Amino acid sequence: MSDRYTVIFEGRIMPGKSAGMVKDRLKAALKTDDQGIAKLFVGSPVAVRKDTDLETAEKFQQVFAAAGAFCDIRKDGAPENQAPAPPSDDSAAEANASSQSRSPAPPSQPPVSQAKVHHTTTSDGGKMIITNIETVPGKSVAEHFGLVSGSTIRAKHIGHDLMASLKNLVGGELKGYTQLLQESRQQAMDRMIEEARLMGANAIVNVRFSTSSVAQGAAELYAYGTAVRVG
Repeated sequence: MSDRYTVIFEGRIMPGKSAGMVKDRLKAALKTDDQGIAKLFVGSPVAVRKDTDLETAEKFQQVFAAAGAFCDIRKDGAPENQAPAPPSDDSAAEANASSQSRSPAPPSQPPVSQAKVHHTTTSDGGKMIITNIETVPGKSVAEHFGLVSGSTIRAKHIGHDLMASLKNLVGGELKGYTQLLQESRQQAMDRMIEEARLMGANAIVNVRFSTSSVAQGAAELYAYGTAVRVG
């Protein structure tokens, strides 16, 4: 029998995110109302989804991350130092969250042969493994720390906009925007890695990127993954 998991939400919001914005995003993502959202923010752990497989649990975690909130995945029947969440009668919240399964699912995990495993140096000189799959090939997960993230908001540059207008006439790569995106990705990654380092992790798995428009001419680039310790 495969392992089963419980998705736990404790009301934790990511730094720089407002509670109102997070609640609005969760309400839209979970297809619920103000009453359903209020049940998630009761000041104590809420079991959003119980007795589910790891893939489904991680989809819930990604939904909460995209909204700007942290949620944890607890393995059912885990040892005491990784105790599962306390029982919850909040079946309504679970039912609302289950409706997310009707939304488009995140891309499936790539085969190990196609997985990207990257080693980088942290601010204190240590090593951090970064991968876009849920495990590190050849290593086992010894400890699970939860979701980590990093973000940056960048605005357009008037010079880049001028060159973009010219390229629209003659065609070609918008190199100014390409460089801007590369710098944004790196800064978001660096902040995510620093958060994982402070937790004591030496690897981040299931790394993903997302973007969103926050103002006219400005966009947020967001990197997130699961911090673990591998051995």
